[in-house]
Amino acid sequence: MSMKFSSFDALTPSQRIAALMHVKEAPARRKEDFLLALHGLLDADQQVRMTAKLVAGLFAKEPYFVDLKGLTPEEMKKRIEATFGEMKGGGPDLVEYQGGGAVQEMVKNLQAKSKKAEMTAEWDGPFPKTVGLLNALREDTVAMITQILEAGETVEWACPGFYLEALKPFREGQRSLDHPVATTLVNLNHVHDKSRFPPALLAMWEMLERPTYLLVILTNRRLVLFLRDQVKESRAAWHAMPYDQITKVTSTQAAGTVSLDIETAHDFLLLPQLFPADGLALDKTLREKSISAITSSEDLLDRDFDKELAKLEMLFKGKAIPSNEYLFRKMRLQKMELEKFSDANLEALLAKRFSDETGGKKFDAQILQKFTSEKTVMFTDIAGYSKKAAQKQLLDTMTLLAIHDKMLLPILNEHAGKLIKKIGDALMVKFDDAGAACRCGAAMQARLIAFNRTSPEKILIRIGINTGTVFTKGDDVFGDAVNVAARMESLARPGMIFLTESTHRKLAGALPTRYFGKRAVKGQAIPLEVYALVDETAGDREMIEQGREFRLEMGIDDGPEEDLLAPADAPGETLPPLEMPVAGGFPAASAEPAAPPTIDGETIAVLTAVEAAIGHYKAAVRLGAPRDGALEAWFNSFPGRLSGDA
Repeated sequence: MSMKFSSFDALTPSQRIAALMHVKEAPARRKEDFLLALHGLLDADQQVRMTAKLVAGLFAKEPYFVDLKGLTPEEMKKRIEATFGEMKGGGPDLVEYQGGGAVQEMVKNLQAKSKKAEMTAEWDGPFPKTVGLLNALREDTVAMITQILEAGETVEWACPGFYLEALKPFREGQRSLDHPVATTLVNLNHVHDKSRFPPALLAMWEMLERPTYLLVILTNRRLVLFLRDQVKESRAAWHAMPYDQITKVTSTQAAGTVSLDIETAHDFLLLPQLFPADGLALDKTLREKSISAITSSEDLLDRDFDKELAKLEMLFKGKAIPSNEYLFRKMRLQKMELEKFSDANLEALLAKRFSDETGGKKFDAQILQKFTSEKTVMFTDIAGYSKKAAQKQLLDTMTLLAIHDKMLLPILNEHAGKLIKKIGDALMVKFDDAGAACRCGAAMQARLIAFNRTSPEKILIRIGINTGTVFTKGDDVFGDAVNVAARMESLARPGMIFLTESTHRKLAGALPTRYFGKRAVKGQAIPLEVYALVDETAGDREMIEQGREFRLEMGIDDGPEEDLLAPADAPGETLPPLEMPVAGGFPAASAEPAAPPTIDGETIAVLTAVEAAIGHYKAAVRLGAPRDGALEAWFNSFPGRLSGDA
């Protein structure tokens, strides 16, 4: 483990140089050692900076290396913090009041503020009313706390450190820690043993003439320690830790107080002698904030969290760590793993896979596991929309779309469909359940059938549905399963819902369907078996007939009617075109007046009846009735049977 920054800072210049030279002689190049060298580049001692520059240069071939040549110390600091989020903290540093007001004047203002608080039971101030402890402070102290906050950072909670029973009214916001008459109670004279202080807290202490009180402040981003100098001065020392850097929280109880040891990858911090309730609340809150603050970053890409979690399990089973630490570390690792494979990190993962010298395959199983799943995808569009739009005013076209959306989008929600895209008249929707997708499609068609019965302006849609493995990125989905769903939609006639075999199999007979044979689909090497949902009320036939009339009206020619409308009887069977021996297959019916029954006359009557049956059969098929292969074979062979050839 690399040396903590505050421990490094606590060394003498010669010791800091020795620590950096130890990094130089190390057999392996580790990122944490490089970060220590970068920290040394900002040191106040010139010899330390020169040594740190030498050591940092040794990492030039590492992927995380940053070149800081030609930058000023301030520019270096900004570049380092921008590149390495874990280097961004704050302090230990000194903050001084920039307002310039006289201390005596600020004391008078605080006394007036205190009198008002006594009457209203509430302190005026810029912080939340729940943090009365801070609002009760003198204006210069309030300004210094505000000064160390970053843009967009807000205070959420605060409590005093080095707690004594005498601090109770101050902790509860009844009195101000900065009030001049409170100096006999508010001071740190009782703190004598600083041997347990970590370097950061000790450095803060040594920056001030006479530290008076310590505040532990939680913001929406960081844990802040604020050590106030004596009230005749307007300065304080402070140190901050972003929540995402906290890797360990350990609490200890002694003499009626709770102390917390906080650890990051590069530093230690002590929250000393807290009121018990404050200490326990902080312990819980810091753990929670540490986990929730973890976000996606490229630093997570090369970590094998399965191995890290397995190692943690071994430590716990071997009783090397207590249960609370085990749970905390486990939850952090699990959150990091989630962020590693988050949508925000996906682009970095794929880029790393492409550029990796080993072929980039080591992430494949994990990427597929995290980003792929089985979904049912639906595509819909309005038949003839483009032609209709070209013939209408823009406002009329937009009105048509608005009616379409108002009727159909609520149906998606009712069936747990997630609208992915809406492009003009087309909808792309994903479902977790194939049955829900099919029921949704049927409900959409039923809604439009009812609308079209009474509306002079018809809205006719076709729907395609497919189930398969998709790659999910954000709310969008990608993959061959998506393309096939789009092809199903383009094959369907208005009023129809075409399904692939995979969706049909998921239905398992729960909804009525009809087999439509094998269809060649663009992008697929072999024809796909196609099914259609059947409306048992024959409403789909009504819309199909409306669609036929619409295509004739619009002059749309999209293939023979029979090829798309007439289904086959069963998977794997392909029926010939619907061509019966009507003209020429049977003898022409006699137009002569009725004559006494004869053998020839009765034969002609039978043939005439069969011809009429064929005509009715073809009409029924055009309206959507299923084709009957056996019946068609009988029709085609009928003349031979009559003549005795069959």
